[in-house]
Amino acid sequence: MGVKEDLEAVLKETGRSRESLKSAGQIISKYISGALKVKPDEVAILLLTSTQSTLKFIWPPPLFDSNAALPADYQNAFASSVLKTMKGKVDNKVAESKHLKFFENVKGLETSGLSVQKMIGVPLIYEGKGLGVLEVTRKGKTAQEAGPNFTADDGQKLVAIAKEFVPLIAGMIPDPFF
Repeated sequence: MGVKEDLEAVLKETGRSRESLKSAGQIISKYISGALKVKPDEVAILLLTSTQSTLKFIWPPPLFDSNAALPADYQNAFASSVLKTMKGKVDNKVAESKHLKFFENVKGLETSGLSVQKMIGVPLIYEGKGLGVLEVTRKGKTAQEAGPNFTADDGQKLVAIAKEFVPLIAGMIPDPFF
C-alpha cells in the first residue's frame, strides 16, 4: 500500500480527529524519510489552526503531544516563510543563518541535540489555499555529517508526495482545530 491508501484507512477508521492526525504524521514521515533518506524525526508537518494565525505541529510526536505551535507569520521561522510565499524553499546552510533552534532542542527524538544543517520545505496547498507546511531537515554536528544537500529533485519528490496526502489530511483536521 502507498501513502494515500494508508491514510484513507486511517480517515475511514478515525475521521476528523487528533488521533487521525497523529497517525497521519507517522505514516507521512515514514514515506518521506524513505524518499529523502532522512530519519523520521527529521520530518516536520505543521498545519494551520482554524484561526489561520498559528502553525501547529502534527509531527514529530513530542511536538504534537505538547501542542507545540508557532505564529504563522513569525519572521525567523522557515515554515512561516514557506507558507507566506506558497513556494518551496531550500537552505543547505541553515547552521550559518539566523533561524529558530526550536526543532533542534526537542527532547525524545533520535536526533535530539543535533544542529539542523540543511532544510527543505514545501507548502501544503488544498483547494488553492495554504493548509500547512512540510519540512525536512538533515541534522548533524557538521554539514558533512548531516548528509547530502537537498536538491530541486528532492523538492519535486516532496511536492508529489504532498499532492497525494493533502486532500486526506484536510479531511482529518477537526473543526475547530486549535
